[in-house]
Amino acid sequence: MDAGARVADAVQRLKGVFVEIPGTRLTVADASRLSGLDRPVCQLILMALEDVHFLTRGRDGLYLRSTIDSH
Repeated sequence: MDAGARVADAVQRLKGVFVEIPGTRLTVADASRLSGLDRPVCQLILMALEDVHFLTRGRDGLYLRSTIDSH
C-alpha cells in the first residue's frame, strides 16, 4: 500500500472511531496507535480534521467530535 492510500485509510479509520463511539476523546498517542501512523503524521491528520470542523481539541489536548450532526 502506498503512503497516500495508507494515510487515506488512517483518516477513514480515525473518523470511524469518532463516529461509531460517541464521546470518544483521543490523545495524539492514542490516535497514532489506532491508525498505525507515526505521531507527527497522525497529529497532522487530527489537525486537518479539526480544520474542517470534524474534530475539536479540548484544553486538555484531547480530540473529540465537534458535533454529532455536522458530518
